[in-house]
Amino acid sequence: MAKPFNIVLLAPSRYSLITICVTELLRRSGANIGGIFVRRLFNPNRFVSEFRRDGTRLLRKIWKKLILRKTAYTRQHHETIKDFMEKEQIDYSHLGEFKQRFDIPVHYCKTLNDTEVVQGLKDTQPDIVVFTGGGLIREATLNASGHGILNCHMGILPRFRGMDVVEWPILENRLNEIGVTVHFMDKGVDTGDILSIHKIPPTANESVAQLRERFEPIMCRQLVRTCLDFLNGNLERKPQAPEEGKQYFMMHPRLQEVAKRSLLSR
Repeated sequence: MAKPFNIVLLAPSRYSLITICVTELLRRSGANIGGIFVRRLFNPNRFVSEFRRDGTRLLRKIWKKLILRKTAYTRQHHETIKDFMEKEQIDYSHLGEFKQRFDIPVHYCKTLNDTEVVQGLKDTQPDIVVFTGGGLIREATLNASGHGILNCHMGILPRFRGMDVVEWPILENRLNEIGVTVHFMDKGVDTGDILSIHKIPPTANESVAQLRERFEPIMCRQLVRTCLDFLNGNLERKPQAPEEGKQYFMMHPRLQEVAKRSLLSR
């Protein structure tokens, strides 16, 4: 009998619904979850850094993801991450329950580049690491991650790298280029080898907020499916050429409003 794949996860917080779903789906697949490294919530330096980048968006993100969590999602025509968890009977309230139920190691850290994270990866020797959020990853962490670190990017690579890559294709009237890409992380911004692309065309009368909600369960499925397909030898890495795409930055609120109106008025 083949030895189960040894997979480690990197998480932005203990309450991350996407991390909970991806961890549970990988566990159910028969993979060995060698550990979960989780960024601590209360870190003043992290808050200041992310507030400088995201502004008041960060406060809305904290309210939704850390305070409201599943209660932030109302019943919709589309599938939300809450619907997905109910359908799959994923009932964890936080990542610590994986340790309580299955003795899966859960490590808390200041950043995902801390020396204890790098050493923990070296000790665990994962076949692969799955990233579900938590900031930029530096070379030492990348080099200790087996085949590498997989990320699910909310945009079609290589064309749409960077931030707000759900809204930018709408603004550019490239609705056929909205979707997610599972790729290996490297030192660049969304420039690592591509494994899979899944397009997510907007539906009639769908808002940007609803489209983003619809992304979340799809990202969970694609990240797990692609991870396992790669480890089973069914997918090959496809390198990106730096000149093939663009890096996008945070969209100005006025442009965001234009993109929102553009999507609803199609």
